[in-house]
Amino acid sequence: MNAREARGAEITFEEFVTATAGRLLRTAVFLVYDRHLAEDLLQIAYERVARRWHRIAAGEPEAYARKVLVNLAIDENRRRSRRRDVPAGAAADLERLAGAPAGPGPVPGGDLDEVLRALPVKQRAVVVLRYWCDLNEQEIADALGISRGTVKSHTARAMAALRRHVDAARGEGGGPGA
Repeated sequence: MNAREARGAEITFEEFVTATAGRLLRTAVFLVYDRHLAEDLLQIAYERVARRWHRIAAGEPEAYARKVLVNLAIDENRRRSRRRDVPAGAAADLERLAGAPAGPGPVPGGDLDEVLRALPVKQRAVVVLRYWCDLNEQEIADALGISRGTVKSHTARAMAALRRHVDAARGEGGGPGA
């Protein structure tokens, strides 16, 4: 039982922000690959959660905030695709930004980041929500407003692209056993 469950719906908005800021910031960075934009989107998401706090506090406010964040990221990606701006920052900055300790193993020099960044935004969102946020298919479908089947097909396409990238990297790395 977590602290929220022990206290029921007594969690304040400030406690909610403190408890979720790191997770939601990392999710936003993975969704948009621009640390400054991720912080801006998270701020907007928190503002929208705050306006509806009295209605969502007793439910799942983090799921609501994550859904708002994903929708903001999708909208921003559409705006960026029309503007052709080059995003600043990378997922490699993620641990430093979120104040979390570095994970095991080195972060590649952007190779995998480039593949993730090249994925269509909904495929990237599905991968982030599934493998970073550890959501199941139904939770992802709810967050993105799509069917479970669409979640499965986005996941399959994204994983195929990532597999092709890994296979190509192995081929460039040396002989058959590489």
